[in-house]
Amino acid sequence: MFRRNILNILASNINKDDKGQYYIKLGEDVNPITVEDVPFLASGIMENPDQTITLVFHDLQEMQLNKRIKLTLKKDVPYIDYKWPADTRLSRGVYWKLSEWFETEGQDIYINPPKAND
Repeated sequence: MFRRNILNILASNINKDDKGQYYIKLGEDVNPITVEDVPFLASGIMENPDQTITLVFHDLQEMQLNKRIKLTLKKDVPYIDYKWPADTRLSRGVYWKLSEWFETEGQDIYINPPKAND
């Protein structure tokens, strides 16, 4: 989509049913959507003056990284949890920037950003 403000409204209203199918609900209107990989893409990262980290999505949504989160790799492609498990793909640039805060625990990889609350 070319108009990110419209994309933001739609993406902010994405839901997932108990069968794993995605849909957009705006008011009483419910419309199924096809998602090829995942519904969200973290394409930017902001280091805030208070030393917290904010991910910026392609659709202009934002996610504060204020806790340790698990990184999921599927065929060497990195994902994190936003609304559902592994529903957000990380762009290459975001992945490399976040790698500063990677921690391993057995076979698992976690992102432990500065100022994490846990």
